[in-house]
Amino acid sequence: MNIVIPVVDTIMGMKIKYWYREIKRLNSLSRDEITEWQNRQFRDLIRFAYEHTVYYKEVIDKSGYSIDDFTSTKDICRLPILTKEIIRQRYSDIIPDNIDKISHRKRSTGGSTGEPLHFIIDENTWGYVTAAKIYAWQTTGFHYGEPFLSFGSSSLFRVNKKNWLHDIYYKLRNAIALNGMNMEDSICRKYLEIARKKRVKYIYGYASSIYILASYVKKHNVKYKLNAVFTTSEVLTPEYRQVIEEAFDTKVMDCYGAHDGGITAFEIERGNYFVGYNTFCEVENPSEISTLYCSNLIDFAFPMLRYEVGDAVVMDTTENTRYNGQIIKKIEGRTGDIIRLKNGHTITNPGFTVVFKQFNVKAYRIKQLSESSLVVTLVVLPNFKKEEESKIIDTIKKYAGDDCEIRVEYIDQFEPLENGKRRFIISK
Repeated sequence: MNIVIPVVDTIMGMKIKYWYREIKRLNSLSRDEITEWQNRQFRDLIRFAYEHTVYYKEVIDKSGYSIDDFTSTKDICRLPILTKEIIRQRYSDIIPDNIDKISHRKRSTGGSTGEPLHFIIDENTWGYVTAAKIYAWQTTGFHYGEPFLSFGSSSLFRVNKKNWLHDIYYKLRNAIALNGMNMEDSICRKYLEIARKKRVKYIYGYASSIYILASYVKKHNVKYKLNAVFTTSEVLTPEYRQVIEEAFDTKVMDCYGAHDGGITAFEIERGNYFVGYNTFCEVENPSEISTLYCSNLIDFAFPMLRYEVGDAVVMDTTENTRYNGQIIKKIEGRTGDIIRLKNGHTITNPGFTVVFKQFNVKAYRIKQLSESSLVVTLVVLPNFKKEEESKIIDTIKKYAGDDCEIRVEYIDQFEPLENGKRRFIISK
């Protein structure tokens, strides 16, 4: 770790080593000391946002408060809720006028509530998020640089350009990137062979993908013990957890995160998600499932204060000695479905958000019509070209099989669910 992380910091421009040490230091502080640390971060950020962005100067001037009235995280409630729609409308007004002096990267969400959301995240936040993940994983005995399977959406396209920095980063981390979208039996068998060959003791990735692998292990009575499994991107259902833990004779640490909100939260204790110190969380009603608002206290490239993430959570409001930061007790809102086809192919949800970012598509849904047919419903952008349809079908067939019938239809907009979200994948 002392060798790998400095190299990663240099290559990727992050501050992982700094934040790793800082997280260890913050963990030794009292709750009051943590609160004061967050207050200092907030004061620096809000003043910066007021002096360097059009949006925050405007909302603070209209609030009836002066910038000097914002002294602690308790004052965040004086700001209006920052919604995705506001960001879309005021994107350029949230970018600071000295953005060229801040190391950052442009990102976008998958568009679960409509069109993708574009935002900016600074390398400082990226470093914190990575350091928090390393620290959390180490509580299971993981050592940075150990090999682990990473189920994501790698090799999504039949022809896919590679990012050499990303490749080097993965090699240094010793992450074995595997596609988690198509999890038929032959693929599961292949992945287990890779795990044995590399002596893998940890798996990270989509909850549904790991669940399918675990189901294969149980069905075929495969013996493979892991030290830990880290699930992410979807709600970890009780069934998923039970099957994974039984199949691999291990414990699951669920990981919650939202890059747009700058939040990380790790289930270091069963049922308790420890929220990263860089984020201050608010909910509408602390005693029940409520909308989550996040304030990333260290991101100066694109200040997001009181940001409505789009998920609903239950916060722990009791005094505890387990963790001196905030704790989330329950998370809802990131459910994904699983499509199982007659040809043996199995399709999971999250990776397709990456697929559709490459096209002029505002929103999508994949629905199973039968054991061998799918309908893809699209809300397209004005510059969508008809030839993109064939490319979308070709890409989906890579995971559904060439014998799967795929129909594309177009609508003006999707109707969201009660929680404001929309199901990407609907099984038969």
